[in-house]
Amino acid sequence: MSSRPSIRARILLVVSGILLGIALGEVAARLVGFEYRPHMRNRVYFAEPDPVRGWRNRSGVSGPYGGDEFLTWVTLNEAGQRGRLHPIERTPGHDRIAILGDSQAWGDGVADDEVFAALLQRDDREVLNFSVIGYGNDQQLLTLESEVAPYRPDVVVIAAYLGNDLQDDVTLGTWQFRKPRYRLDDDGSLHLEGVPVEHSELLAFGVSVYRAAMRYSALLNAFAESAVDLRPLKPGGRRGWHVRKRPMRSIYTVPTEGDRLAVRLMVRLLVEAGARAREMGAVPVVLILPEHWQVEAAADPEWRAELRALGIDWRRPQKRLRRELEAAGLVVVDALQPLARVSRERPGRDSTFYPRWKHLTTVGHRVIADLLEPRVARLLQREKDGETRQPQHGVGGADGREVEIDPARSPEPDGARPHEAADATRGIAESERPGDDDGAVERDGPGDLEIAR
Repeated sequence: MSSRPSIRARILLVVSGILLGIALGEVAARLVGFEYRPHMRNRVYFAEPDPVRGWRNRSGVSGPYGGDEFLTWVTLNEAGQRGRLHPIERTPGHDRIAILGDSQAWGDGVADDEVFAALLQRDDREVLNFSVIGYGNDQQLLTLESEVAPYRPDVVVIAAYLGNDLQDDVTLGTWQFRKPRYRLDDDGSLHLEGVPVEHSELLAFGVSVYRAAMRYSALLNAFAESAVDLRPLKPGGRRGWHVRKRPMRSIYTVPTEGDRLAVRLMVRLLVEAGARAREMGAVPVVLILPEHWQVEAAADPEWRAELRALGIDWRRPQKRLRRELEAAGLVVVDALQPLARVSRERPGRDSTFYPRWKHLTTVGHRVIADLLEPRVARLLQREKDGETRQPQHGVGGADGREVEIDPARSPEPDGARPHEAADATRGIAESERPGDDDGAVERDGPGDLEIAR
């Protein structure tokens, strides 16, 4: 009668079986053709912990990146910026533009030379992309102070993405990385909380192991690929997939107090970023990037009619942000209508957003670059013409102190548009501004978000 294997032998058999299964799975995945791609759910490959901002771009790394809709190559230079490396010292005769934003401005889904920051590059112009995946307006403000200031840009473009910035500004980060946040007091002052950011060394080690395993394991990449939702979009194309499958956020219907707080905080952070940009001698420009479904609605008259019938104002955030930011003297560029116009002309996968990933495509980045180019060129020319900026006090800083603002960009009496905003938006077709189907500008109704207090 044979004796039963010892506990040690049984454990060894189980472990051997698991390892054999993993090895066979790895071989099968490689034969099928799965390869390393830092997937959408593994974007942490391009990030590392930061004690002030929560996380930042890793410097000097590159690699393929993709999912079910795209496969691109990402290069982060030695300064942790995506794209070409420029020295800190200014090059005589060259203009300099700094871009701040999240994954939309970072270029999630397009190649290095297809990001709108790269498309704005010229022989006599340097464009530096400080955008970081997952950043909110609070982290953009911190980046402006710590990273952008030494480069002394002429223009700072702050990309505010409505898809998640409102949420990012009030959260404390993700399971991978924690982040600080600003508290907005009743008097409008901002107070930074949660710095230095505490990071778990054990979690950081686990992320590093996972990142390394994804780098070399075709099997893990196969699992990541299988997690992607490959179900076809509903018949009828773009309409309904976002709104019908997911309830519309209350910010577009009846805003909650949390919505109002989030918008007030976003406005305050953007105004503060504008003030800090002026302090370093730069002209601030706020680029409002819409949600994917807003662009689709703007390109579809029937859908717009349905939204109105449901009491959904699909342009409410743009209208309120534009009003408040221009009143603070900021140049505001709203990308909703230009993106919608191109999406209407090029529906489907050649549109301005990826249908599932909801990020700007190559076409979308080209639209943004074409939208920014004349405005940026005009602002740079004004600087060359020697227009002086005489600061005045008036806007409170994040630490409670007063900061200087340009009177030429400060609000005028009787609700008149600031000089700078008026000049920067002069010549923009009404079709590029939030309005009715016929292009007429729609006035805000009583249900709009209350931002000013």
